[in-house]
Amino acid sequence: MTEAEARERAAAMLDAAGIVVTPREREQIEIADFGLGRLDEIGLQIVVYVNTDRVCAKELVLFPHQSCPEHRHPPFEGEPGKEETFRVRYGIVHLHVEGAGDIVR
Repeated sequence: MTEAEARERAAAMLDAAGIVVTPREREQIEIADFGLGRLDEIGLQIVVYVNTDRVCAKELVLFPHQSCPEHRHPPFEGEPGKEETFRVRYGIVHLHVEGAGDIVR
């Protein structure tokens, strides 16, 4: 799948979930394959509203059977790592949290 195809597919999924994005936001949907070249399996599509060293506000779109690789946000310049909050707007997401012992659904 090309980046343009992924962008269009992500925009269609946002529309189906009732999430309104502007034409400019649609054009700027980021495609992240983490350099692995396996977007159908590993990656995500991102609408960025705000992204600073400490705070981000984004819509993340994962296609069916697509996963985001394990990662962390370490402390930065003496400040704690970036905080993340997730809200599933459409579908089901499996989130693995270190130390939680179970999958959070």
